Order: sequence, then structure tokens, then C-alpha cells
Amino acid sequence: MDILSNFAENLNDLLIENSLNIKTFSIKLNLNLSECYKYLRKEYLPRLANIIKIADYFECSIDYLLGLEETNDLKFSHTPPFDKTFTKLLKDKNLTRYQLNKHTKIANSRINDWCNGRRLPSIDNLIILATYFDYSLDLLLGRQ
Repeated sequence: MDILSNFAENLNDLLIENSLNIKTFSIKLNLNLSECYKYLRKEYLPRLANIIKIADYFECSIDYLLGLEETNDLKFSHTPPFDKTFTKLLKDKNLTRYQLNKHTKIANSRINDWCNGRRLPSIDNLIILATYFDYSLDLLLGRQ
């Protein structure tokens, strides 16, 4: 699974389907143009905040955008704040931050930052969480 290549290809497909050039896209989403070119050249993935912004703009699944699903059957238009969704998930699963740390090996400081809204998880940590909970990325992010 090559998330970087999948993301670049799916983003390019979405740009074509929506008749957008990269410059217009970067302006509409308030993204740095040179970074957008790097996304398409498969140089690096955007931060999660920008992936969410892109998925929300195109009303597409993050799982599709990253190539974890082959089709984009569902339409999403808004991603709620991660800290609220994540805190509720832990409560619903009756799972403490400490237990999550022990099961996933994700640093407690990271988990606390997510719960307190100080940062979003990296794509790698998001995938670890999705695998641990057996959730899609969209479900983990509260995109329903």
C-alpha cells in the first residue's frame, strides 16, 4: 500500500473531475501552491488538517483520498473537531488513554494532545488507531 502515490493519483483525478487546475485549487483551499505541486509529484503527504480540508472540499472519503478504498461512494461535507470525536470514542469503548498507549505504543503525550485539541494525529498514527479500533479513517475522524 503506497499511500503517497494513491493520494497523488486520487487528488489528480478529483482535480480533473471538478475541472480545477492546481492554482485555482490552492487558492480555493488556501493552500500553498508549491506544496500542492509537491503533493501531485508524490514528494510528501499533506498534514492531516490539509487532508481533511481537501476531503471536505471534494466531499469525499479520506479513505478513498488516501487509497485505502477503491471507490468514493459516500459523500462527506464536514469533519468535526478531532478532540471531541476521539474523547467520545475512548469513553464509548471504556478505554483509558493509558490503556490505549499500552495497546498501540503511541506516546501518552500524543494521546493527551489529541484529547486536548492541541494537535491532530499524523497519518501513520491515524492508521494505527483505525486498525486498532477496526474503523475506517472517516469513521475514526467522525465523518459520517
